[in-house]
Amino acid sequence: MFAIFVVVMAHLVSMQFEIAKKRSELNEINKNLEAVMVSNEQLKRYYAEENRKEYIEQIARDQLDYSYSDETVYYFVPK
Repeated sequence: MFAIFVVVMAHLVSMQFEIAKKRSELNEINKNLEAVMVSNEQLKRYYAEENRKEYIEQIARDQLDYSYSDETVYYFVPK
């Protein structure tokens, strides 16, 4: 009888650890979901007709390193 009790208790403890692990995973997924939702909202705003030109310019500058021909761009390299 004692052996059955020990096995049941070990199983319950194991299940509690598994629950804690799954909760941690759920919290991480919820944080990622929030970040994606914020990103989606930004994209929706940029996709709006009045912001389309500014969005394209921002992408060209930030991701493609484009600039205007009369513009000088400085890059600061940390030591």
